[in-house]
Amino acid sequence: MMDFEEFKNSVAEQVKDFLPEKYEDASVTLQDVTKNNDTVLTGLLIKTEDSNIAPNIYLENFFEQYQDGRDMADILQNIADVRVQHEMEQGFDVSKITDFEQVKDKIICKLINAELNADYLADKPHTMVEDLAVVYAIDLGGSESGHMTAPITNSLMEQYGITQEELHDIALHNLSESQIEFKTMRDVLVDLMFPDGIQPDDPRAFMLPPEEENPSMYVLSNADKLNGAAALLDAKTMEDISEKLGGDFIVLPSSIHETIVLPVNEDMDRHTLEAMVQDVNAGQVAPEERLSDHVYMYDSQEK
Repeated sequence: MMDFEEFKNSVAEQVKDFLPEKYEDASVTLQDVTKNNDTVLTGLLIKTEDSNIAPNIYLENFFEQYQDGRDMADILQNIADVRVQHEMEQGFDVSKITDFEQVKDKIICKLINAELNADYLADKPHTMVEDLAVVYAIDLGGSESGHMTAPITNSLMEQYGITQEELHDIALHNLSESQIEFKTMRDVLVDLMFPDGIQPDDPRAFMLPPEEENPSMYVLSNADKLNGAAALLDAKTMEDISEKLGGDFIVLPSSIHETIVLPVNEDMDRHTLEAMVQDVNAGQVAPEERLSDHVYMYDSQEK
């Protein structure tokens, strides 16, 4: 069985055999890509001559499938299919990134772990919130095959002719205009398990937690469930939650995509909550999606 080094080289050498004829002259390269929490993944780039952009196809998950016994030819066909599904017929218009007037309404913010992203943050404007960092990106839109964003670097911000404070204010304004979702854990599970509604005779209904007059757990995210932890940065959302829950509340950093909100309970112990968060991060959250091992409390008086 091949190790990962052999696997990725084999993929790069063979993948064009599984692509349509139009990719015959495409270039195939491998590159290391630093993701959230300074996690480095191997990206496969298959770039045609008539396009100045191509998606990174990350090979780590495909290697896991290979280790689990999946046929190599099947994996190569899957990778080829992913590349075709992400085809962009025309060259990418770089003004969608460089022209401030075009991008200002598409600037978004993300909340990430500052300590674990030291390398990533080195060339990017960011704002500290407790021990977390707010970074900025341009939302390039999505389709059935994925969602594209472009990070804003220091040089790009300078090209826009704006300060970091102005960038932060723009991102927060756009956040306030976005669709933020605050739901009980039960409602989140209902949406996940029963997208068409709960049928009276569905045997899975017993798996849901009981409905509560005063729910003990909520989930805060956005409609796309992508980088939804940034919803914590929206002042009105936090004030609305505080009003709903009757004052201060606890925030558990579930991942960069969502956070869990708990009403304050006098029986709560911070060390126990932090131990729970750390256990979940270690065993159930992908390294590149971890937000923090710490627990936070929103102060309703200081906001």
